[in-house]
Order: sequence, then C-alpha cells, then structure tokens
Amino acid sequence: MITWITENVAIGEYTDAVNREVLNKEGIDCVLSLRTGLGLEVEQDQECCHEANILENLEIYYYNVPVGINSHRNIETIKIELRTAAYMLEQLTEKYKRILVHCTAGIDRAPFVVAAYLSGLHEDIMDMDYWYCKIKEKRPQIIEHWEWI
Repeated sequence: MITWITENVAIGEYTDAVNREVLNKEGIDCVLSLRTGLGLEVEQDQECCHEANILENLEIYYYNVPVGINSHRNIETIKIELRTAAYMLEQLTEKYKRILVHCTAGIDRAPFVVAAYLSGLHEDIMDMDYWYCKIKEKRPQIIEHWEWI
C-alpha cells in the first residue's frame, strides 16, 4: 500500500511499483527503487527488469539505486548507499511531481531514505528521530534503523 509522506513523495513496496492500476490512480510519474544488491542477483535482476518494463510502458520514469542490506555488507557501505539514495530522491523531486520510493516491503530502506531526504531538506528540523516519527504516524509498520545514521 502506498503512503504519501509529502505531496510529491510516497513510500511503497515492490507490489505497488508493478501495479499499473495503483500507479495510474496515484498519478505516479517517477519510481525510485532501492531493490537489488540483496544477494539474490538473478532473481532480483529479473524483477528489476520486469518493473522497469512495466513503468516504461506507462511512461513512468524509473530509477534504481541498489541498497544491499545483507549481513555480509558492512554498515559503512550501507550508510553510503542510503545517503546516495536520499541525494537521488532530492534530485528527482526537482524534476518529477509524484514519486514512489520503494524497497521490498516499504518498511525499512524506503522510510529511511525519505526521512534522510526530509532531514536534509528542512534545515530547521534536521533530526532523523523527528522525521521517523512523522513517517511512522502515516506508515506505522516501518522499522527504524538507528544504526544506519
């Protein structure tokens, strides 16, 4: 299920990003995927290609910033990948009107990236705790990852 965090940034899961009806209904014009790099390269690459093809047919722009969350990845690498995704989201909001940010389930990577984006956007409130709480009000199922800060 898609959750709008701001007027133009939503959090969702993989199934949202491949659901033509939902994408059209919500007016999504851009998808930022945080999937792949999960150690399931063949399966993930096939799903990623499937997602990109659906979005291309709908004339929705698709961007993938892989964020790997397997235990074999060190925390510093994950932090860099998450911050890269937050920077990409910042760039995309300047170009697109309705952006869906998703990972597999929309409960940890996507909410973190949106919180990081919002904390960088609002100089007066740069506290990740504040943004996590705001996102959790709208999407209660999120999992906070303080170790990524």
